[in-house]
Amino acid sequence: MIEQIPSTAPAAYHERYGAPRLVGQRELAVPAPPDDGVVVRVRAAGINRGDGLAIEGIPYAARLSYGITRPKHRVPGTDVAGVVAAVGPDVTTLTVGDAVYGWARGAFARYAAASAGDLTRKPDTLTYEEAAAVPTAAVTALQALRLAGIESGRASGQRVLAIGASGGVGSFAVQLATAYGAVVTGVCSNRNVDLVRSFGARHVVDYTQADPTAERRRYDAVLDLAGRAPLTRARRTLRRGGTYVVVGGGEPRSLTGLRRFAAAVLLSPFGPERLRPLFASPEPADLEVVTGLLASGDVAPYVEAAYDLRDAADAVEYVHRGRARGKVVLVP
Repeated sequence: MIEQIPSTAPAAYHERYGAPRLVGQRELAVPAPPDDGVVVRVRAAGINRGDGLAIEGIPYAARLSYGITRPKHRVPGTDVAGVVAAVGPDVTTLTVGDAVYGWARGAFARYAAASAGDLTRKPDTLTYEEAAAVPTAAVTALQALRLAGIESGRASGQRVLAIGASGGVGSFAVQLATAYGAVVTGVCSNRNVDLVRSFGARHVVDYTQADPTAERRRYDAVLDLAGRAPLTRARRTLRRGGTYVVVGGGEPRSLTGLRRFAAAVLLSPFGPERLRPLFASPEPADLEVVTGLLASGDVAPYVEAAYDLRDAADAVEYVHRGRARGKVVLVP
C-alpha cells in the first residue's frame, strides 16, 4: 500500500553552522520530485562523519560549497533507504513503491528528493536500517581498496592493514578485502577487537597496547581510515612497492583539512612505497558492485544503533566524536 504524501513532514534542521548537538527539528514542505528524480519516503538515513563536518561548516574552505556564512542546505544527510513516493516525468527506471537506497539531498527527513541515477533497488536481504548504513561507507571502502590494488580476482593472499577497522568505512573495508581473498589485519581499541574479528580480520592490533607502525609485519596495502601516526613512520608498514591509502585523519578545523592528503602526495616520490590520498565520491556503479556482495551475503552492514529522527542531534554528535562502532542510522 502506497501512503498519501502530506504537504509537510518533519526534518532535522540547522540554520547556522555549529556543533551537531544544536540540530533541531522542523515541519517542512515535502519536496517535489525533480524532472529526473524521485521523492523517497525515508525509512532510514545513514549518518556519516562528513554530516557532522558539514553541520559545523568545516574545513572552512568547504563553505565555498556548503555556503559561506550560512548553510545552503539546511536539512543534513545524504545516505538514504526507503520507498519511492513520487517520480519525475523523465524517470523510467523507478516507479512508485520501489524499495531503494543510495544518496539523496536532505536525507535526515521523512521525505527527501533524489536523482533517480543515485538510487538502486534495495536487496531483499537487508532491512531499511541496514541499507541506509551502506552507501557512503561501503563505496568509500571499495574505492580505497581499488586505489590500493586490492580487487576481486587479484587480491588472494595480499596482506591488508586497516587502521580504524571498527568504524563505518573500516567495517566494510575489512569485509570487502576478506571477500576478495586478502589477509586482513584490523587496528582498533580493545573494546572492538572481537567485533573486528567478526568482520573477517585474520589478525587484530589493539592500538592502546601496541603501535601497528612498529610491527615487523609488512603489508601490500594499508588503509589509513583514522591514522594519527606521521606518514614518514607509517609508510614503513608497507612492503616494497606497496600502497598506503590516506582515507581519513588530519585536522578538519583548518582552512582545507587536506594536510595529511597533501603530505601523501609530496612524500610518495621519495621511496619505493606509494602514498595515495583518496577523495571518495558517490558513484552509483560502485554501489551496484556493493549491492551484489550484499545480496550474496559476502558483506553485511553492522548497525550499532538506530535513533529516532527527533534525536538526530544526539545521533550525529555521537558519530561526529568518533564513538560509533560500525554505523548509526536515523529512523524518521
